[in-house]
Parts: sequence; C-alpha cells; structure tokens
Amino acid sequence: MTTTFRKELQQLWHTELRESNIRAAYMVCAMTGTAYGMVTAVVAVYLNKVRGIDTFTIGALAMFFAAGIALFSVPMGKAIQRFGPRTVLSLGLLGYAAATALFPFLPTLLGLGTARGFDGAFSVGVWVSLETVLLLRTTTAHRGLITSLYTISMSTGYAVGAVIGWIVMLIYPMPMVFVAAGLFASLAALIAYVFLDREIHPIAGSGHGGDHADEHQKSDAAIGRRPPILTLYWRIKTACIPTFCYGYFQASMVLFLPLFLINARGVKDENTAFLVAFFSIGMAASVVFVGRLGDRYGHLKTVRTLVGFGVVLTASLVYLPTLWLVAIAVLLAGASLAPIWPMSLALQSLIVDPRDFSRSNALLNGSYGLGALVGPLVSGYLFKHYGGETLFLHIAALWALALVATLAFRRDDPSFRAIAHARARAAG
Repeated sequence: MTTTFRKELQQLWHTELRESNIRAAYMVCAMTGTAYGMVTAVVAVYLNKVRGIDTFTIGALAMFFAAGIALFSVPMGKAIQRFGPRTVLSLGLLGYAAATALFPFLPTLLGLGTARGFDGAFSVGVWVSLETVLLLRTTTAHRGLITSLYTISMSTGYAVGAVIGWIVMLIYPMPMVFVAAGLFASLAALIAYVFLDREIHPIAGSGHGGDHADEHQKSDAAIGRRPPILTLYWRIKTACIPTFCYGYFQASMVLFLPLFLINARGVKDENTAFLVAFFSIGMAASVVFVGRLGDRYGHLKTVRTLVGFGVVLTASLVYLPTLWLVAIAVLLAGASLAPIWPMSLALQSLIVDPRDFSRSNALLNGSYGLGALVGPLVSGYLFKHYGGETLFLHIAALWALALVATLAFRRDDPSFRAIAHARARAAG
C-alpha cells in the first residue's frame, strides 16, 4: 500500500466513509455476500449429489437466476424511487432469505427454478438499493474508489460465506447451509432497516458533469421530470454495453471453460475447481487500484482499457496449451475484467442526475443479468456444435464490439466533454 493511497483512505475515512449510511451499506453488503457465498459454494454439489440432477439442468436453473435479474431490474429501480432504498433493500433481503431457505425443500424442478428466479429478482433489488445509497452519499471525486470498495466488500463476504458453508456442512446436513444463508440475509435486512436513514438524499458534490452536463439533463432537471427509460439507457450505454459483455463472459466461462479443459486438454475434473479462486484473487488484487485510475484519468477511458484486455485474454484461451497458462490468463482476466463492474457503476453515476440513480443502477444490473442469461444459451450452442475454440473467439469478438462502442460514444463521458470544453475555451 503506497503512502498516497494510505492518505486517500484516511481522507475518505474522515469524509465519505464517516457517513453512517455508507458504513451501514458496506456492513449489509458484506453480510449479503456471506449469504451468497454459502449458497454458491454448495448449490451445484447439492443439486448433483443429493438431488441427482444432471449438470445441464443445473446450468438451466442458473439461467432462472439471471432471468430474475434481467426481468426485475427496471421494476426494482422504480420501486426504489417510490419507496426509498432502505425499504426495498430490507424487503429484498427478506425475500431472498425466504427463497434461499426454502430452496432445498422444494420437491420439483419447477419449484427449484421458481425459487432461483425469485433469488435473482430479490437480489437485484438488494444490489440496486445498496448502489443507490453509495452513489447518493459520496462525491464524484472518489466514486471509482467507493464502488471498488463495495465490490471488495461483497467478494470478501463471498469468501467468508464459502468457509462458513463448509463448516455448516461438517456439522449439519447440507440443506441447513441454505437455511443458515437465509438467517444471514435476514440479519442483514434487520441491520439495513435499523441503521439506514428512512429517506436518503444526495450530498453536495454527488451530481454529474457540473458545468459540462448534457443539455437534455439540464432541461429535465429544470422542469422536474425524469427521462424515459430508453432515453436513460441511451445516455449510459457506454456503461451498460461493457457490463452486458461482462455478464455474458462470466456466465459462459463458469459453465464451459472447465468442460473445454477437460474435453480438449485432458485436464482432470478436480483440477479445474481452483480457476474460480484465481479469478477472485486477480479481482481482489486489482479492483482498488483500477478504481483509483478511473477517478484520476477518467472512468470510460479505464473501462476501454479493461475491455481491450478482454479481447486479448479471451482469445488467448484458444491457444494456451496447459492448465497453468490458462490459470494465469484467468488470473489476469479477474484483474482486468472484474473491475469493469465498479467502473461502469461509477461512470453511469457521473452521466445521470442523482434523482435517477436508482433507475440507472437498475439498467446496469439488468444489462449484466441479460448478458448472464443470453451468454450460456449462445455459448452452449456454439460449444456443442462448433467446439470451445469458436466459443472463446465469439466472446472475444463481443469484447471487440464493446471496445468499438466505447470509442464511438466517447463523448458520453463527462471527463471527455470537460476536456473538449476546456480546449474550446483555450482556442477561443
């Protein structure tokens, strides 16, 4: 940790991080991540070994979760506008707790799929609520760092949850892991309701674009109306497109990279399990550093660089001959692609009016959910009929299209507009 970074954290501790809502949001985020980690660590094993469900059906059940995210993201954004982040967050956590605790006791595939769908729907309500709180109560100067710390809080919870889930399995039957996760989520709901303010308003310096804000946004604010949802999406497309690609990439790789290594490279089944750990290590090592780069040099420019790495790293999976080389590529992918989420979150918050944070956050989460839903469907078809090499190359091509989009729509970035405005004034 550098001296400069230590000073930045100390400054944040006495400013934004001193805010009770921010600290409560991080606490709830870590506890929610713990519940997710407990479930994620055992759900596939439980379905396969205890319920006797094949891997294809397990993948299909995962898409129910993604469908819940994609379908309910926009309604959750509207609900937050209507009822406030605290209410939606608390109810979302209770809904997730109920769906998770009941999951192992549902006797049919339809019941399991419905529970996973509700998991996704309630989860997106939780994420959008937490992100809205963080964006409203922080200034734009440290937006990338704040969102990066949010990502670390969630991922730390995942890691702790996996350990707790393993401990619970040693003591109790496996279904009790889901019940314990529901209890964690319920406790997080109680903390959210008690410690978050009932009404959360934006602080000074949390707004977008300053003097260089888009004229349409100014006119919307002047007459007190909110832009239509498609108009709002168009404004934050440079954040949503890379996020869609990240959801597409992540969901596809989790399902099909291990199968490719087993079938095409002769890797043993158990040796593919640590690839997720390599991805997580890469993410944890880089996300704060990337957040600082975004705050300092521009969030869209940072996202563009990360997407460029996505093109190279995804395509390289076709040509890497050994498991260890693939593991290094996965480590680098975690370091470069996982930070796309917090950077996109910070980027869109600089484009829209703070009154629209809940809806723009919802669109961003919906973009991820749509990618996670579509990715396995298309990738599964390509993997079955054309092989793993075609699968990886088509995802690399998708990253390349996202790279083109970040270049074509670079004027959406407030920092780009500010530089252009300054140059115009200097030339005049």
